[in-house]
Amino acid sequence: MADGEQSEGSARRDRPSRREAAAGANGLPVFCRSRHFNRSANVYSVPLWDFTSRWLPDELKPYETKGGARGTFAPEKRSEGKLKDENEKEVEGDEDDDDDDEGISPDAPSDSEQSEIAWEGPLGGASRAWFRGAVDTALVLLRRFQMTGTEGASGASGSTYAMGVSAALIAPETVAEGADSSMDKRLAQIIRTREPQWAVCALRSGHFAGAIFKGQEAVVHKAIHRYTVRAKAGGAQSACDSGKKVKSVGSSLRRYGEQRLAEEIKELLTEKWADQLAQCELILVSVSKRMKSTLLGTEKEPFLPATHRIRKLPFMIGKPTFEAVQAAYLRAASVVFCEEKVADQIAARFKPAKVEEAVEAQPAPAPKVKQVEEVPEAVKYSEEEDPLFTALHVASQSDDVDAILEELENGANPEARDGKGRVPYYLCTTQAAREAFRRWRGANEDAWDWTAAQVPEGITQETEQRKKDKEKEKRKKQKEKQKVNKAKAKEEEEERLRKDGEEKKMLEEAQAKCDKCNKPLVAKPFARLNYLYCSPECVNEHRRDLQAEAALKRIGA
Repeated sequence: MADGEQSEGSARRDRPSRREAAAGANGLPVFCRSRHFNRSANVYSVPLWDFTSRWLPDELKPYETKGGARGTFAPEKRSEGKLKDENEKEVEGDEDDDDDDEGISPDAPSDSEQSEIAWEGPLGGASRAWFRGAVDTALVLLRRFQMTGTEGASGASGSTYAMGVSAALIAPETVAEGADSSMDKRLAQIIRTREPQWAVCALRSGHFAGAIFKGQEAVVHKAIHRYTVRAKAGGAQSACDSGKKVKSVGSSLRRYGEQRLAEEIKELLTEKWADQLAQCELILVSVSKRMKSTLLGTEKEPFLPATHRIRKLPFMIGKPTFEAVQAAYLRAASVVFCEEKVADQIAARFKPAKVEEAVEAQPAPAPKVKQVEEVPEAVKYSEEEDPLFTALHVASQSDDVDAILEELENGANPEARDGKGRVPYYLCTTQAAREAFRRWRGANEDAWDWTAAQVPEGITQETEQRKKDKEKEKRKKQKEKQKVNKAKAKEEEEERLRKDGEEKKMLEEAQAKCDKCNKPLVAKPFARLNYLYCSPECVNEHRRDLQAEAALKRIGA
């Protein structure tokens, strides 16, 4: 009975799940397990290390390498000219990039969500089996395959399915070439890799995270955080300094944080991880244009010598942490499998629009040129020729106090405006001339509309007395404050002298020596008669010595 139950349990475990059976029935490879199913995108994401050892579609078998299932995954070689162009696009942090990205904050969406491969347009212009797709906002390159009985699927042969890889795994030159043979060869090389040795690095808002993976395990990893982002205002301090130089404690801390972050990243990539990075087949990065030079260096001084191995991740990484880098590596190292109808849905947004027949357009009539009317030259203003420029205006402009008072006494109107709409008070340039208007207003408050004349509050004996009292009170407070400060300074000086005296006394006491052992007295001494000692032992010994000397004197006498 026990053997029967055991055999029944083994059969239940070996029985494929409902989703795995559905995957095989729909023409997908049998290693597409339920744990690989992505419900949001309705696809299977299978990591490279979960593939069967000798699985390869029939269309890709002509490109199978002799390395077997664990062959190395080497990125495509690029020509010298293309390598220089990619360096200029990906690695350099020159002034042009900074100018183009001057208004972009490091907190804005990183340009790493745009892969090196364009998101729009025909795929190479000549590809028939390859197309683009988006799986969870990540750009993937897919290829259609015909299922055969030799591929290990339980579905009927002849059915069509799609298989795709991350756009970061295929070089832009290979995609731009558009030849199915080149891309098939690359796909075969990727599928036959079981232990990819890749590095993933992400930099965003003062957070850096990086790791080097070999297969499923992380060989080394590191996360760094520095204070570089301006609180509430947002954006890095360097972006703020491009417009104006801010002087504050926080800005100094942020500048120091940016400097230390760049130094730590450079030390990590060029020294501590140099040997491991040299063995990596691909280096996947997620970084904005402004911070690209901080992560990868410049064209003259790159942190990574083989720049053709650097690829942008075609999806966004949030806050860089080791867990986020791990998840990004898993997404990049996973191959997507889906049915043909799902592949059409994935690729729907990348289908080029239908080209409509061009209609011969009639030549548009020439635009009418508006005749520019000649504008007469403006007449230059002259105060001598202005009939509204009164004698009070003249006296105010010359700051003549006596003339101002004389004109006001003679009935001149302070509300009168000249040809430019200026009142006489507006033309005064000295304090004395303005006070002349205010004093006359104080004595003749009801004579004119002083608000229209723009003359402030009048000066009277009461206002002058209030001003004098206010100044007197101010001087009194200043004297009291000076007196208090003087007393406080005297107390502080006395306290300082007292402390100096105590320290001097302690120093003198410390310099005294024991009358028995002749050692310096560094602590409070022991006193007996007129002698000082460093310890009770010295007191007793010296007492015995004195008693002995006294006894000898008595015997001798």
